[in-house]
Amino acid sequence: MAQDYKSISVTKDNYANAMADMAMNKEFLQGANNTQWHHHYNVMQLDKQPAPMMNRDTKYSFSILDGGGDVVITLPETDGRYMSLHVWNDDHVTYKVFYGPGRYIIPASVSSDYFVANVRIQVDAKDSEDIKKTSDFQNLLKIEYLNGYEPTPFQVKNWNMEEFKNVHQHYVQVANEKGVEGSMGTLENPVSKEDTNRGISIATGLLPDEDAAYLTANYKVKKGNSHKVTYQVPELKDTDLGFYSITVYGDDQHLKTDEGSSISNREIQLNSDGKTFDIHYVFEEDFQNRPNELIMPSEDFWINMRVYIPAQSIIDGEYKLPEIKETM
Repeated sequence: MAQDYKSISVTKDNYANAMADMAMNKEFLQGANNTQWHHHYNVMQLDKQPAPMMNRDTKYSFSILDGGGDVVITLPETDGRYMSLHVWNDDHVTYKVFYGPGRYIIPASVSSDYFVANVRIQVDAKDSEDIKKTSDFQNLLKIEYLNGYEPTPFQVKNWNMEEFKNVHQHYVQVANEKGVEGSMGTLENPVSKEDTNRGISIATGLLPDEDAAYLTANYKVKKGNSHKVTYQVPELKDTDLGFYSITVYGDDQHLKTDEGSSISNREIQLNSDGKTFDIHYVFEEDFQNRPNELIMPSEDFWINMRVYIPAQSIIDGEYKLPEIKETM
């Protein structure tokens, strides 16, 4: 079927803009409209995973905002858990990441026509009371425009989807080979368009490297005994606001179990040295919800250690994930 003559051609130069535009539209259609939020109240559900390696350690709230006026976004007081406001524009470039309670101003001078406000709040996916508590925090988020500015709703552009698919497939292949590190630039520290395209082909709204590190490993084991990995505690730049977690995926990099799929430093028990911790990986039939226990969904599985507000040693790649060992 022929494309409408008014459709916008998609090239390597505007691919990130097209990808961001379509991602914005998905949230906008669910209520993320200027002063209104679209809150993701539930943790990631097994049957609703839109992409590989989705996380369960934070909940999200989004708004798609008209960048023509100055905006104030207020994050509420909480119990001290990780909470961030990630502001990125329609070229998938970060303005800033703000942390903790406060009243944050986003000037029109640093925005694009429309931009994304994405709030992450740490959650314990295994605790129904914690899920409810974080929903209450989400409901306290506020947005207001200054100086009487009246925003207009977002409108998605009419992209040439045949051209988009070709460019998209190219960058997905590049990202699969090179990963996504160094792909989210900021206004102060931009990255190349090629790097931006590589990152957004896999996920929109990735945090810049200085704000989050994503460390992955593919473990292969044999059915039978349990297995153990001893990890060094990853260093955080801000130990009050930052945190780390481990999430387990199947061989296709998708979540497979509700229980035993993730754990964070709020629940992890450290070893006596205070510098390491053991994670015990067991098959589902052996899972007993013991401390530091996670489920191996298959003999071939993946883990993703996320480090929020990592120290420079993590950013520089000094931290390495160890091998898995069989235990009796």
